Amino acid sequence: MNSIVILGAGNVAFHLTRALIENTVNVRQIFNRTLAHAQEIGEANRIAYTDKISEIEKADLYIIACADSGIEEFSHYIPFDDVLVVHTSGSSPISALKGDYRKGVLYPLQTFTKTKKLRYDEIPFFVEAETPEDTNALKELAFRISNDVYELDYAKRMEIQMCGVWAANFVNHMYKIAGDICAKNNIPFDVLLPLIQETSLKVEEMSPYDAQTGPARRGDDIIIDRHLDLLQNDSRLLQIYQILTDSIKRDYDK
Repeated sequence: MNSIVILGAGNVAFHLTRALIENTVNVRQIFNRTLAHAQEIGEANRIAYTDKISEIEKADLYIIACADSGIEEFSHYIPFDDVLVVHTSGSSPISALKGDYRKGVLYPLQTFTKTKKLRYDEIPFFVEAETPEDTNALKELAFRISNDVYELDYAKRMEIQMCGVWAANFVNHMYKIAGDICAKNNIPFDVLLPLIQETSLKVEEMSPYDAQTGPARRGDDIIIDRHLDLLQNDSRLLQIYQILTDSIKRDYDK
């Protein structure tokens, strides 16, 4: 992969560009339909950028780093056949790419925010391609960034992407709910940070099953009922609390 063009300018494109350049990979150009967004990444990394399809440069690899809904549209923009084109989605198949070029997937399993620095070498990458040669090329490229690279087909990639939703997106929503309750009671959210951090650290040393604590794990119905009483005026939170409690109880036969 002597040269790369990245299509997209969101959080994934921002970090993937930086990760590649930091590991001396030649990213030649950023393309995005909104010039200002392409300019942000291009100027930050001192590489070319454009919003014009006619100006997309020839490269060995094209990485489409955009929302799933935009993959097919972006895939039509690449006017070359003798190249490899990949997307970065965990929940879209290779067939989302439309074109006569070679196709693949380069999926980083991480939550990305432009303002948050990341250890790129710790991010798991999952690759897939139509041929063994392209699969190996993508694995070699991913290993330039990360120490954690796997070959995974679409069905299993969907499963791991869903696991990410359970382990990160839903958990963050629980933080949001806890934060709202704290704010309602004039309690700073920061008081929960040691608890959050310790819970996160525990699953690095033991299984989530063994790490579980709390009233549902103990089958402490007195405490659970008191919490449910606090939520009587919010049917949505009452339902969420009850569903999660029942799920934990079922795991531990409580």
